[in-house]
Amino acid sequence: MINFFSSLTEIEVFFLIIGFLGQGIFASRFVVQWIHSEKKGESFIPIIFWYLSIFGGIGLLIYAIYRKDPVII
Repeated sequence: MINFFSSLTEIEVFFLIIGFLGQGIFASRFVVQWIHSEKKGESFIPIIFWYLSIFGGIGLLIYAIYRKDPVII
């Protein structure tokens, strides 16, 4: 695994980190919704869900634009 990262430039690693963080933030919104819904005892979407969606989506968009990947964009 270390050999994989040694073949990447610093800018590639930077955008890879942005992509992973964006994906992690975007995926965490489901866990947040689940925890809030369990606490309320009903299906509930808290405001933080939308912030996680926006910031995670922005991170993924930045990564996709860098990669020039029309499927992700």
